[in-house]
Amino acid sequence: MKLVQPFRALALIGLAACGKAESQGALTLEHKLPGSFAQLSNVVELRSGRVAFADTKGKLFLSADLASGDVDTLGTRSETITPQSPPDQYKFPGWVAHLGGDTVALVDFAAQRTTLWNEQGKALKVLTMPQVAHSAPVLVYDTVGHAYKIDYQQVLAREPGATATPDSIAVLRIALGTGKVDTVAMLAGPEYGEAVFGEQRQRAVKVFAPNDFFGVLPSGDAWVARGHENRVDWRESSGTWKPGTRREYQSLPVSQADKERVLAQVREQGQQYGMPQELNIEYPFADTKPPFDFALSRPNGEVWLQRPRQEENAAITYDVFTSAGWQRDVTFPSGASLVGFGKGGAIYASIKQGQGKTVGKFVLK
Repeated sequence: MKLVQPFRALALIGLAACGKAESQGALTLEHKLPGSFAQLSNVVELRSGRVAFADTKGKLFLSADLASGDVDTLGTRSETITPQSPPDQYKFPGWVAHLGGDTVALVDFAAQRTTLWNEQGKALKVLTMPQVAHSAPVLVYDTVGHAYKIDYQQVLAREPGATATPDSIAVLRIALGTGKVDTVAMLAGPEYGEAVFGEQRQRAVKVFAPNDFFGVLPSGDAWVARGHENRVDWRESSGTWKPGTRREYQSLPVSQADKERVLAQVREQGQQYGMPQELNIEYPFADTKPPFDFALSRPNGEVWLQRPRQEENAAITYDVFTSAGWQRDVTFPSGASLVGFGKGGAIYASIKQGQGKTVGKFVLK
């Protein structure tokens, strides 16, 4: 039985797996879509005030007006995407990005391609760029002509039995106009332990160990949230780095419930590769959770770091950093999590609604 793909899924889970304060009272819900979606991607605000996002379980690319509740399906889902498929077709829409001007990028995880659309919902073309660091899709873009890719192949594409581990991971910048590639940042390498997958044993990334997160502002200025130091470093477009200031935090223990939840996710993901559900799985976990387990930047220069929770259903709190350091924390209402930003203080959230989720627009006062 071939187990390469399930181990890849396990490794990715390990890589991505946790002054004055403002409470959730500072967030005012302005609009919420009446419908319910199976699972939401990030949300991108368009210049018209509409938003674009993907239902990643329903596998649809959507545009919506939160004020009216109107929702439009963009393009067509297809089970088969070939090099000749038109740009308005997709198989597994997973992420949306706003490029410069009127252009929106839709990342198709299954077809491993990115299509470009205008803000009116018309597909324009398939985005072509040099293939670097394997075929994984690019998720991060600025609005001045660059895409950014974290070279996880340094971690995933290791020879069987290899014990050496990379101490850093490169972030590559791709110039969309010329195809030129350079390295703009280095992230800390992951922590490893041993995973058991049936009769196989393999070194794997520890779940809940601290990880670095990378992102860019529309201007091309970049940031790295350092998981071991709980700080945010900043890179100006000129290439100059400004290290941030470490912030102390209260670490949370990794519970048995946390471990069971992650292993359930591993089994669910493994099903798509034909993994037997009764297969014995053991996986390495950190003892405590990191200072943050998700990061997203706001166009105004803020980086929001999501604190891990002690209970899965607890309200989520975000620590807000700028280049001047930590500014405040913001707690969302229970059942809501950050998925995007917009003009005029708009904060977009995924909100639990029935058995699914919907998009809500909050304003931060």
